[in-house]
Amino acid sequence: MNQLRIVVMEDGPLQEQDHDATLRHLGLIDARTGLPHRDLLLDRLGQAVASVSRGGAAFALMCIGISVLPGPPGPSRAEPEALRDEFAHQLLAMSRHTDSFALSGPDEFLALIPGNPSVGGLMTMGQKMAAGFAGRLQVHIGVALCPRHAADAGVLLQQACAALEQARGAQVITALYEPRGLGTASRCEPAPEPEDEACTPGFVPVIDLQEGGLLRLQIVAGAGGPCSGSSTDFAPTSIGAPPRQDRSQQQHQLLGLLDRALQAASGWRRQGLKVRLSLPLPGRLLDEPTLAPALLALLDRHRWPAPDLTVEARSAAIMQRGAEVIEALSSAGVPLSIDDEGDGMALHLAMAAPASVAELKFDSTSLGLLRSEAQRIAVVRALVALAQGWQARVVATGVDDLLTRAWLAELGCDAAQGPACGRELPADQVPAWCAGRSGPPGLSTNTDATQAAMPVSAAGSRLARGQSGAASAAEGPRPR
Repeated sequence: MNQLRIVVMEDGPLQEQDHDATLRHLGLIDARTGLPHRDLLLDRLGQAVASVSRGGAAFALMCIGISVLPGPPGPSRAEPEALRDEFAHQLLAMSRHTDSFALSGPDEFLALIPGNPSVGGLMTMGQKMAAGFAGRLQVHIGVALCPRHAADAGVLLQQACAALEQARGAQVITALYEPRGLGTASRCEPAPEPEDEACTPGFVPVIDLQEGGLLRLQIVAGAGGPCSGSSTDFAPTSIGAPPRQDRSQQQHQLLGLLDRALQAASGWRRQGLKVRLSLPLPGRLLDEPTLAPALLALLDRHRWPAPDLTVEARSAAIMQRGAEVIEALSSAGVPLSIDDEGDGMALHLAMAAPASVAELKFDSTSLGLLRSEAQRIAVVRALVALAQGWQARVVATGVDDLLTRAWLAELGCDAAQGPACGRELPADQVPAWCAGRSGPPGLSTNTDATQAAMPVSAAGSRLARGQSGAASAAEGPRPR
């Protein structure tokens, strides 16, 4: 009897432990799909963000939305729940052991992709997710990158969800989070008239690091205007063509912005201030056949020399959309600047390059993802060498302190833009701003003198911490 009591007393807690484990498992894992619930992935997301803050590898967060496409009813037509479960099983089958997928809603999933994945690789992954369900499910994916977009778990989740809405709005499979992308037009509302779409232009200085003067002004959508809160810089990096109505509206906005910018700059020239301009082209318009003729017609109307307007385009967008618009502008004498926008892939840039490239831009903040000074120096030197092979200049963006600016100049970068080079200016302030600077644009005279007196070997910036000296890159002729 005593032995029986002992068995019962010991077996009872064991059964209770098994019951608790089963409840915990059911609370974390969806029984139908086999995927973790949202809370478990959010816990892993927090751990990944904390790892990045300690110097760990970057990662991507994907928000995946699915919707059942209409089709003829019949016995062979799968139920929505069955399609969702099948899609979830495919996610598990295609994932690496380091990837994490979770069910975040009835028709939405989250994916944590570690290991600093490339934008191109994420686009390919999105295509594979959708390929097996063509005609049955519509798949849209939003992507946010840590630390490129945010270093906070909650903000990163919001950005991934916003990117998903961008993908849905543009009717593309995958969209990289882009807070500066122009909004898409509603299907139910007519596109605004062109005069309502014109944006107030702002102008961001790009300075010459080697000669110390103003290289040009980049045109952006100025704050406070009709397009406030957006920019024509670049639409979300995406696969697939957006609706024709959206492309037409965006082209109207872009041309309206350029028209106003040329009008202002022509006035400066009449006052004796000669400047060059640059215009970022939205990636989704790079295969729009009417863009190049309309842009060149604007140059003719304002009698603006084609070599004095540089067009900027993302390397990934050129690879996705082709270079027909770029080639048409280049043949008319408009220089091209290829922007990697933080992708940091010199080979990617080389593959995307059309026949004539005047400039290569890279995001200097992406160098912070590299762990050592030697790696950062090697990347900059490689980009400088690539540009020299093209007889092009190198421009660093996102330069936010004087030490980084001096460090990049020492390594051979030709030009830079960012807070350390001058902030965005409205058109009416440009002449006075240029006249009030005796040194490089955007900085006070005292600050410039301090920088000039500072040895580059002392540049302890966020990119060159511990640097004991940076040898200059090999000199080579580059266009000015």
